[in-house]
Amino acid sequence: MMGKILVVDDEHIVCRGLERILQGAGFEVDSACSGKEAIEKTKHTDYGLVFVDLVMPEMDGIETCKQLRKIAPKALIVSMTGKLDEDPIHKEIEFISAGGISHYLYKPFAEDEILTVAKTELGILDQ
Repeated sequence: MMGKILVVDDEHIVCRGLERILQGAGFEVDSACSGKEAIEKTKHTDYGLVFVDLVMPEMDGIETCKQLRKIAPKALIVSMTGKLDEDPIHKEIEFISAGGISHYLYKPFAEDEILTVAKTELGILDQ
């Protein structure tokens, strides 16, 4: 097994799309449609990598990252977003300060972009 991945996005289609791409590359993948659901899943499963949408209702990606960091201090948490707000750099800095990793994944992203980030962060080199 290459490493368990969690995808957190309030858009169901994004979760399913990323699951398909990552599972096709041999990863074991779960998804959560909210920060709260991600926290509950992380209490019961050890994820090596978590992709978190920055803009979600109720609990945004920054707060989700902070909470996940408390439960899973070794998990690698990567931000992704489909919305460029008025200050994207500030959001990225906040996310990194919360314990996340920024790869500037802006939706829609290419399949190889997600796979490259997953393989890089989990230390998997192409054979």
